Amino acid sequence: MKTYKEFHMGLIGCGHMGMAIARGAVRKEYLERYQIAVYDPDLAVQKVCQREGFKVLENEQELARQSHIVLLAVTPQVVDKALENLKGAQIDCLLSIVTGVSMSYLQDKLGDIPIIRAMPNTPLQINEGATALCKNEKCKADEYDFVFQLFNSMGVTKTIPEDKMDNIVAVSGSIPAYVYYYIQCIMNDAVARGIDDRAARELIVQTFIGSAKLLQQNVNTPIDQFINEVCSKGGTTIEAITELKNRNLEEIVHSANQKCIDRAKEIGR
Repeated sequence: MKTYKEFHMGLIGCGHMGMAIARGAVRKEYLERYQIAVYDPDLAVQKVCQREGFKVLENEQELARQSHIVLLAVTPQVVDKALENLKGAQIDCLLSIVTGVSMSYLQDKLGDIPIIRAMPNTPLQINEGATALCKNEKCKADEYDFVFQLFNSMGVTKTIPEDKMDNIVAVSGSIPAYVYYYIQCIMNDAVARGIDDRAARELIVQTFIGSAKLLQQNVNTPIDQFINEVCSKGGTTIEAITELKNRNLEEIVHSANQKCIDRAKEIGR
């Protein structure tokens, strides 16, 4: 029989992503601050959480005992320690955002409990995130719907099969860093050509925003069509695209994605 839980969501680990989810839940009025609890051994993190109005608890067991949804938001390197400390706890629903850690692994450590696995990304903190979700058979529809709608309020959310979750890291999870790095490369080249760095950054970032919005608002239009609209025959852009193709950018991206996925499997369980 389930006991009364004081907090609707409790976070184990409250780094950048955990804090983004907690703040987003409050910002979107899914939860009040007093409905969120946190356990994190870092004193600096504890102080930030207290300033946010979240209840800071002493250990993982206390958090699980008092929270309906337990959000596991630690790094893969310390997940085993967190799971060991959770053993025997009554967990109504475990929501894990730990990269590479399967639901079967979590069940092996914690028993046959309801589990939701999520792969969000950092733009979630400004309501522009992309999140993939899956659940096990023990998870109730209302629990999954709450989590789905929470993430969906902070961007786009899709349900996918769990066996594709490691691949999703190279579709949305790690992609913000790809974008930032590409922008950085363009900026560095622009500055080297004598363009003011602030002006270059604003122009490049706005170009990425505008280009992405065009794709978002025209979902049925092939991406090739947008490329061709910019690449007029005999013009400048087609020369650049031809060079990227000659350098086999698609193969470079594939190789980078494979490294990313392989690492997710390597550090995962």
